[in-house]
Amino acid sequence: MNFLKKRLICFLEKLIQKNFILFIVLYRKYKVVFAQKSFKTQNQISVINTHDIGGGSAKIAFTLSNNIKNHLPVNFYVRDKKSNEIWVDEIVQKKYTFLEEVLRREAIKKGWLEFTGFHALSLLDDDYFNKSKIVHLHNLHGEFFSPILFKSLFKDKKIIWTLHDESFMTGHCSCTLGCNRWKTGCGSCPDLSIFPSVNFDNTKKVLSFKKKLIVELQPIVVCPSNWLAERVKIAYPELKNVNVIKNGVDLNIFYPKDKIKIRVELGLPINKEIVLFVAEFATQNPFKGGQIIRKIIADSAFLDKVFISVGGSNNTEFPNHISYPYVSNEVDLANLYAACDVLLYPTQADNLPLVVLESMACGTPVITSKLGGIPEIIENEIDGILVEDYTSAFQFKNSLQTFFSFTPAKQNLISSNSRIKVSKKFSLHNMNLEYSNLYKLILRF
Repeated sequence: MNFLKKRLICFLEKLIQKNFILFIVLYRKYKVVFAQKSFKTQNQISVINTHDIGGGSAKIAFTLSNNIKNHLPVNFYVRDKKSNEIWVDEIVQKKYTFLEEVLRREAIKKGWLEFTGFHALSLLDDDYFNKSKIVHLHNLHGEFFSPILFKSLFKDKKIIWTLHDESFMTGHCSCTLGCNRWKTGCGSCPDLSIFPSVNFDNTKKVLSFKKKLIVELQPIVVCPSNWLAERVKIAYPELKNVNVIKNGVDLNIFYPKDKIKIRVELGLPINKEIVLFVAEFATQNPFKGGQIIRKIIADSAFLDKVFISVGGSNNTEFPNHISYPYVSNEVDLANLYAACDVLLYPTQADNLPLVVLESMACGTPVITSKLGGIPEIIENEIDGILVEDYTSAFQFKNSLQTFFSFTPAKQNLISSNSRIKVSKKFSLHNMNLEYSNLYKLILRF
């Protein structure tokens, strides 16, 4: 028996290595096409994202869904459920069959990680999902939601796809970090380790196959920034419906407060200048500039400052550094923003980051990178500071020193302008209203 099993594995491996695309097509027909069912759709919405809590994309997807469910039926499907909400369902993490496991292992070896997420097949048996008229997609990358399931699962549905990063237009990575190979179809990838990492450069074939599926699907694409929308139009000139809806924050939670009072409540120094950094995994996150933050904290020029990081562990190696874990309660997070003098956010890859908007809404000025959609939020030295050479710790150090050299009047003016900017252009109310109008437009037809 073991001998036959080994021979079968060897045969499958050779088949996959020779023509993996053919194997995927055969697998899809075997597993999905024959399982298709026809349902009469209703005016209800299914939202899909990797998480319901944790990170900017999850916060946008969760907040938006929570608002829409006041007007329309909504169910939120995730890979990893962290909330207790009854309208959030975790997609069943079924055990792979022997054949599926062989496929998965070989797919990972050959750079087809994105196509191995077959857990979503459980949605075929979900009555609510099958009857939904709209499916609203957010982050699907990683070993979660294989694109080859799109045609079967999204049959007879209207698709909205909100993009939070660049994975939509690349052969594997979620952020291009200045690489422009996505413009010519990827291939010869300069860094396979970028999340979600792969072991083999098959990026050209992966992107080509993914593009064909997406063009055929013709989703209504929503980008939080003009910057990302322009990149989508370059990568997908065939897509007919690319929109921009800016991310928004709740102005009733994120607003300026009495700095001294909040510091007393949080046990923070009253008479010291405090610098804040917020990111998942905090100073260990290279995409958000964690390495730059560590260098600045250790710099002798800033020993008189207090640095607070949010999103990592409670451990710190520096006496002037206070480390908080991930803060899920938005009121607690807003208090931290309001307690600090400035948010230092040396991000290396971003779209329209919520941490920048949240900080500005609290009247806490932001020093951040001039990249992605951030220049659509901040006007340099008017309502924040933009750093041109955002890979340089030295440049961020200089910008931080410049900010603290401003007169209190100028710091207060930047703070006031920050709040005004977010109130006018990036409120949660505006974001919810624009999405509600989009849903209504779709449901009308």
